Amino acid sequence: MNRLHKAIALSVAFSTLLSFLSFLVQSRANKSVNHCSYLDPVTIDVFAFAAALFLVVEGFYSIVASKGDSLKKHMLRAIRISFGCAIITLHIMQVLHKI
Repeated sequence: MNRLHKAIALSVAFSTLLSFLSFLVQSRANKSVNHCSYLDPVTIDVFAFAAALFLVVEGFYSIVASKGDSLKKHMLRAIRISFGCAIITLHIMQVLHKI
């Protein structure tokens, strides 16, 4: 397995883990909090989706563009991608609640 495949696998693993954790936290918070964050206007969700998609796309682009870098250098890119995926997960949950 070359460095590019390892970096992509690391990114997918981090993204899956962080998205799952954010889903768990958000779904448990729904039971104990009065849904105050769901009162934000839809434009907040649109901007959050745009920023999160930028993080994911730019992170994967950086990995592919610098495929010769070590796994240590790809670590921050993988974290950036996983933050983007977690933001997307949270805002999908919010949009589904608003519908």
